[in-house]
Amino acid sequence: MDDSAVPRNPPPKPKRSNVPTAPAEYPDDTYSDQDYNMSPIRRGRNHMNRQAESPPLTPTYGPRQAKVPIVDAEPETTIGAAVKMKGELSFERLLRIEGEFEGKLNSKGSLVIGTRGALIGNVDNMKEVYITGGRIVGNVNVEKLVLRDKAQVFGNITAKTVKIEPDCIIIGKMNVNPQAPERINDKGHDTP
Repeated sequence: MDDSAVPRNPPPKPKRSNVPTAPAEYPDDTYSDQDYNMSPIRRGRNHMNRQAESPPLTPTYGPRQAKVPIVDAEPETTIGAAVKMKGELSFERLLRIEGEFEGKLNSKGSLVIGTRGALIGNVDNMKEVYITGGRIVGNVNVEKLVLRDKAQVFGNITAKTVKIEPDCIIIGKMNVNPQAPERINDKGHDTP
């Protein structure tokens, strides 16, 4: 018998009176990962009321770096990203290095080394040094040192305070104490 001659009808619809449906309180989107903000999946009738009253149970991910006034301040002098300099540089207040500088810095002010910035030389007797992703190849002798965003120091550090974020690199010795930046020998005595 030929199958093409037999008409094919769709199966009959079920005669069910209680078809389950989702409650009206359920939101259309139970998953939310917009802007790295992840919300838990909540089920039940009263989850909408609880969601409005309490913060999300999971942490919010994203950049959480605190603003540092000296890093955001307008520098007196800037060495741009496309600039490479060698020599001696004097400044009064704030120097920002985005390029590369090799030599001697003369200042009692502050220094900021940006993401692609590099300083090849020693940093002596400055007030504050912030390295935000850049690097120093040389010894650092300052009052305050802050390393952020995978900053690198290849040399010895002497400072009163040091703040180091994860993923930063230091290859050298560290002397962090209230008497710094005065140099102290291995026995704890001041060096001449």
